[in-house]
Amino acid sequence: MANKNLHTIERICCVCRKLQPVAQMTRVVRVDDKFLVQGQQRLNGRGAHVCAFCVGGPHVLKCLSRSFKTAVPKEILQQISQANAK
Repeated sequence: MANKNLHTIERICCVCRKLQPVAQMTRVVRVDDKFLVQGQQRLNGRGAHVCAFCVGGPHVLKCLSRSFKTAVPKEILQQISQANAK
């Protein structure tokens, strides 16, 4: 059998608003009023994606707060940069 249509899953970055493949993005999840950076396992909860180009940008915290409709703690920026470095 020949190649089936392979579909690449894409999401919109909450900072630059561009559609990009999920593999190039970091997902921040809100679970029970805690904010976590998704690693290898899939986490349930409200999520927002940040692309690799926007991780170090100045508007990340503001855009995440807009996506979650609540204030996001500054500690999440350090977790995002650590997750993106891996």
